[in-house]
Amino acid sequence: LLDEFSDWALLLDRYSTVNIVDRQGHSEIQWTNLHDHPCDVRECAFRQGAISALLQTCAADEPVSVEHVECVARGGQLCRFVVDGWIPCKDSRHARAFGEARLLAAKIEGGEHMTRRLAEFATRRDTRIQDIKGLERVRSFMEELEDIIFVFDQDLWLLDANRAALRFVGVSLEELRGMSAQNLLSPDAYRAFASAIPTLREIGALRGMQLEYRTREGRAMLEISARVSETGKTIVCIARDVTARLRLERELAERNDQLRQQNVRIADADRLKSEFLANVSHELTTPLTCIKGFAKLLHRDNAERDGDPGARLADSQRKDFLEIIQRESDRMTHMIAGLLELSNIESGGVALDCVQISANAIAAECVQLFKPRLDEAGLEIDLRLDPELPKTRLDPDRIKQVVLNLLENALKFSPQGSRVSLETTRGERTLQLRVSNPTRELEQGDIERIFARFVQRDGSYTRKQGGVGLGLNLVRAIVELHGGRVWAELPAEAQVVFIVELPLAG
Repeated sequence: LLDEFSDWALLLDRYSTVNIVDRQGHSEIQWTNLHDHPCDVRECAFRQGAISALLQTCAADEPVSVEHVECVARGGQLCRFVVDGWIPCKDSRHARAFGEARLLAAKIEGGEHMTRRLAEFATRRDTRIQDIKGLERVRSFMEELEDIIFVFDQDLWLLDANRAALRFVGVSLEELRGMSAQNLLSPDAYRAFASAIPTLREIGALRGMQLEYRTREGRAMLEISARVSETGKTIVCIARDVTARLRLERELAERNDQLRQQNVRIADADRLKSEFLANVSHELTTPLTCIKGFAKLLHRDNAERDGDPGARLADSQRKDFLEIIQRESDRMTHMIAGLLELSNIESGGVALDCVQISANAIAAECVQLFKPRLDEAGLEIDLRLDPELPKTRLDPDRIKQVVLNLLENALKFSPQGSRVSLETTRGERTLQLRVSNPTRELEQGDIERIFARFVQRDGSYTRKQGGVGLGLNLVRAIVELHGGRVWAELPAEAQVVFIVELPLAG
């Protein structure tokens, strides 16, 4: 309330200014009369009482001490009041009362302006009197219109309004008369309206100007058409409340934007479906071709072996062919299993089997399982486990699947002789698994895209690595089932790190 006090003071006395100064442990209120208004001791006593009364409204049982330490009427330079133990602050409880006080002050000020203007009309003849008399002759017509009508003088003081305008503003005609357009419009709207007046006088009329008005219920948007009277002394404004229309237009624009985004997502989904079908067709065709070719050779060899003692294939070749058939069959089985598992997760058919377990134990087991493949590929692995990492509720098999998929990804894209790292760290309420490896395959624009389903960095049929692009999407699905998140970063050139963040059980 103290922060608003200069505004309250303006309501009490519009012929003085108030300045609030924040001192150590208290506030100082400096109240100064404007020029030609001498200060009086009784006026200062009234001000001291007004300060105490206003502050007491929000002080409850706390005493409010207001001391008049300096007075102009007693020879001082300023009228200063000290409020002990108070500093300027906002108090939202008084917003409603403050708003009502503003309306009351506007009514008083409007009455003063109207009284002064009537006094001017009484002392001299003016063409504006003829305008007002002319308006009285068409008042019955004005009252029948649904449109809002305001009549201003050339200085934008309001002279008249119809019943629709009074309903819109929410005040009586007596309160409205004598107000300025500045009392009704928002500051930006008033400046726009005032700047349009010269053009209005030049061409005689303006259409379609949208201005923000202030009413008791809040703010509203009016679309205004204005015309200057024949005498040039009054401005008639016909307005319509377009608040609801503009809100509907905004909602329609937002809806259109949502539809555009949805269309983009549908187009992306269609593109991904096409890529998926192409990838699956390619990935299934390759092992099937191998299986079919080697099976045909074995079948032919068996036929020749039955008819001719001299077999075409040695036993070692037959063994190699059978291993190739087995490997390609396993590859197809693994790919189909991944598709089915991802489908089950998305349909809600997968339930986690969580137990209290250490993520360090899971990480160490995954490295032990995967190390032979890393050694075969000529890769080294650094395992850094946080000894302070506590146990938390996880599905061990699913988290193992996450770590193995990330290690598999690192194996695919790391050059021979490089180093892969697996690290666990603890945050305030989360734990992190970080898999880092060197790669030249990724760019910054690929970081989010690689987690999408059926997406591969190299989408060509001649790519070095196989797969349909499900591994990282499956990782994200499993991590999100645990209430966590996963993302990738490029901390340095030719280096990528995948970060899995999981919540620690409370």
